[in-house]
Amino acid sequence: MTNLVMSEADIILATGGPGMVKAAYSSGKPALGVGAGNTPAIIDESADIILAVNSIIHSKTFDNGMICASEQSTIVHKKIYNKVKAEFAARGCYFLNKEEKEKVGKTILINGALNAKIVGQSAFKIAELAGVAVPEGTKILIGETDSTDLAEEFAHEKLSPVLAMYKADDIQDAFSKAERLIADGGYGHTSSIYLDIQSKQDILEEFRSRMKTCRILVNTPSSQGGIGDIYNFMLTPSLTLGCGSWGGNSVSENVGVKHLLNIKTVAERRENMLWFRAPEKVYMKKGCLPVALDELKTVMNKKRAFVVTDQFLYENGFAAPITDKLDEMGIQHAVFFDVAPDPTLACAKEGAAQMTAFKPDVIIALGGGSAMDAAKIMWVLYEHPEADFMDMAMRFMDIRKRVYTFPKMGEKAYFVAIPTSAGTGSEVTPFAVITDEVSGVKYPLADYELLPNMAIVDADLHMTAPKGLTSASGIDAVTHALEAYASMMATDFTDGLALKALRIIFEYLPRAYDNGANDPVAREKMANAATMAGMAFANAFLGVSHSLAHKLGAYHHIPHGVANALVIEDVLRFNAAETPAKMGTFPQYDHPHTLARYAEIADYLGLGGKTDQDKLERLIKAIRELRRKIGIKDTIADYGISEEDFLATLDEMTENAFDDQCTGANPRYPLMSEIKQMYLNAYYGRTFTEKEYPKAD
Repeated sequence: MTNLVMSEADIILATGGPGMVKAAYSSGKPALGVGAGNTPAIIDESADIILAVNSIIHSKTFDNGMICASEQSTIVHKKIYNKVKAEFAARGCYFLNKEEKEKVGKTILINGALNAKIVGQSAFKIAELAGVAVPEGTKILIGETDSTDLAEEFAHEKLSPVLAMYKADDIQDAFSKAERLIADGGYGHTSSIYLDIQSKQDILEEFRSRMKTCRILVNTPSSQGGIGDIYNFMLTPSLTLGCGSWGGNSVSENVGVKHLLNIKTVAERRENMLWFRAPEKVYMKKGCLPVALDELKTVMNKKRAFVVTDQFLYENGFAAPITDKLDEMGIQHAVFFDVAPDPTLACAKEGAAQMTAFKPDVIIALGGGSAMDAAKIMWVLYEHPEADFMDMAMRFMDIRKRVYTFPKMGEKAYFVAIPTSAGTGSEVTPFAVITDEVSGVKYPLADYELLPNMAIVDADLHMTAPKGLTSASGIDAVTHALEAYASMMATDFTDGLALKALRIIFEYLPRAYDNGANDPVAREKMANAATMAGMAFANAFLGVSHSLAHKLGAYHHIPHGVANALVIEDVLRFNAAETPAKMGTFPQYDHPHTLARYAEIADYLGLGGKTDQDKLERLIKAIRELRRKIGIKDTIADYGISEEDFLATLDEMTENAFDDQCTGANPRYPLMSEIKQMYLNAYYGRTFTEKEYPKAD
């Protein structure tokens, strides 16, 4: 009949023995089961003895010990054992002698099971059943023992005013005894301790940690405390107490009405607040460097500057205008110039060690993305040597809701970023990439705490950039702007920067590439455009083009900007699909509309076209023409990567590109098969239409 009722019920609340709870969980219907308790109560040497003893008596006599949270044993520090025993005796409890204890023990358990006849009976009645004479008003029968083995009858749950009492050599011995009693019959239920909270916080913390019970009661009668509300406000009033997974239950709380209700939640779509973050100060204009640096002394009163750059820039005098100005202002300085392309964690640690010795109050990063990335990581290690890279590199969907809270930066040093190439935008972004030289793993860090405090964009530092750097960094800025505009996180603020940056780049990048220092206007325009594109993607983030490029560069050492150029055409076609296999996820992005976004870019650049698809093809053609004007080849194969080497790394690149942080902001969420196809297209120079992309892995 019980099985029939359970099979017909909507939900089952099972309170009883483990067999009945198991039957409820096996019924095929939702079930809430609760478990047995074998509550130990530790009395520490610091405890208020009168409070402790009388609380236990109050609990154990409530409903004659029927409550499963009631104390089944008390474990007393040896220093106060006799005082505790005397208090129990004075309050009407009866200590059984050896012969009496044996008789009561045989009455408690019969063939290893609790004798139902003693449950909820008075101490006098139980003694009578055992053939033991005690005063009629006896409150609790107490059996002293030192055994916590299952063979000891007093070590079990007794559901009656019968109590075991143990002497503990010290608090660790008490904890060990309590753990054994819980393990033998009370996992997940309740445990109790009496102590001076103010002076014994360490003991209380260890007790909390070690006891595998869902209720930890402090200086509280266990029956009343466990069922909640009267002696505490943490526990919901209930006589049905869950034991969680420790006790084989589905709940660890005090079971209440809420556990039996189906709760409807009405959740309307909500578009979250968006953001725009940029450095506190961004200075731009050819020749602005010394004027901007002047603030370090006149406004901020900085005294010690640490300059981070690479060997080429240092040996060719690029750091001299900075160090000369620092000398002029009387600011002491040190220069670290061992940053290599794809900077390593070892490099960052070395720089941070030098920072720690030098104790700068301002850090100046000079160079391209590598120098700035390295300097940002050094900044973190200098200010927070305890920071964990795995935590900081943890990926996220929404940067505002990430699990890891990035450490507060800028408390030791102010960060100044000075770019020497027009492309990375690192001077205005919250990103840094560092490589573990042992494992080869790249740690991409992203948090607005990494945003430089000041960016100085002085085209004087860009004038002599070689053609290869000019083209690679310039086309990188193109992809920054394109991906920021197509990103699911794009806003009106980032759109304006991205569009203006693209217009400037298409007009001035070929001039900067062809004429170099002979065209200072083009150099300055490119410097500004790269920083504008950086601010756009610093807030809208990037997409799958950068995911592909990061891994292509890592595995085959193709310059980052060039790697982006080799994949961007296919990425544009891929993202433009009106019915993608999977759409990106962000509340502001309500439907696939990237084709229209690309058409807007084409319109802004004046490329013509009647339909959105036509405009996309014209945009792709314009990118291809720009790429060829600045000497970028057509395919991955053209850069000397053998087919054998490329195919050998293809699967690993595909998986890592899929897992790249940039993939999450892409408007179309790619399948691995689609990423793989884009790599193959870029290698062989193929162009596939949407229908030719595989639809599943």
